[in-house]
Amino acid sequence: MRGLFIASVGIVLGLSCAPEEQAKKDKADPVLPTTTDRMVLHEVFTGCNCGPCFGADALLDAVFEENPERFTTIKYQVGSDPYMTSESVARRMYYLPGEDVYAIPYVHADGVYGFHPAEVNEEEGYNEGDLDAFAAEAAVLLLSVAHSISGKTVDFTVDYTALADIPSDDLILHAVIIENKTFLNVGTNGQSEFHQVMKKMVPDGAGTPIAALVREDTGSISLSYTFNGEYDDETSRTDMVDHSTAHTVEEFDDLEVVVFLQDAVTWEVFQSAWTID
Repeated sequence: MRGLFIASVGIVLGLSCAPEEQAKKDKADPVLPTTTDRMVLHEVFTGCNCGPCFGADALLDAVFEENPERFTTIKYQVGSDPYMTSESVARRMYYLPGEDVYAIPYVHADGVYGFHPAEVNEEEGYNEGDLDAFAAEAAVLLLSVAHSISGKTVDFTVDYTALADIPSDDLILHAVIIENKTFLNVGTNGQSEFHQVMKKMVPDGAGTPIAALVREDTGSISLSYTFNGEYDDETSRTDMVDHSTAHTVEEFDDLEVVVFLQDAVTWEVFQSAWTID
């Protein structure tokens, strides 16, 4: 608003800037947009021993491959997948308040849009039109994340800028370490590899609370997680990985980070980002 006020005063007084001076000013003080493109978050609940999950994952991956830079994805392995964790199960139950059982495959797009990926569009399955519909709602948050890996430690920094007021007192920044491809959790459903598999929520499934935002608010958050112990090749539904003593990471240089800002009460996801190029 300050820049607009000064400009209007210049008109009244007959003042003006030389073109080159104005160009320098505009470059140094760009106008903040009011919206930006939405990166549609897909939280996918799946598992290697779930028969329908094979086809459902294939439908999703086909859309993702044709639409780079329009989405983010987290695959929470649940059911009886050896890579299921207490955090992945808790995340599935987060979207089922009051329930004590869950079904897969299932997807939550930007939190509020829940669906079976093979049963939408008169059971033709998830397609690019669905992604288009989710992406049509512009985002009001600039969000980015960068990461580095040293040994078994993942360090990352999250930066955000509010393009509009986000007055919620229930904002949570979730950060999730994923592995791009895994092969050692093959089960009975025919899948031979798995993509964007959740390995750890940082600091945990509760995320990091963020105060209500006003347009032009900015923030930067640095987070880090070190995987403990060695690879556990005996994990199961009844003996899930204990992150305090072990991990299920196959290749540490294949780890990436997904972040998203969500209202914990309404489930609305305002924006997501990841480190995948």
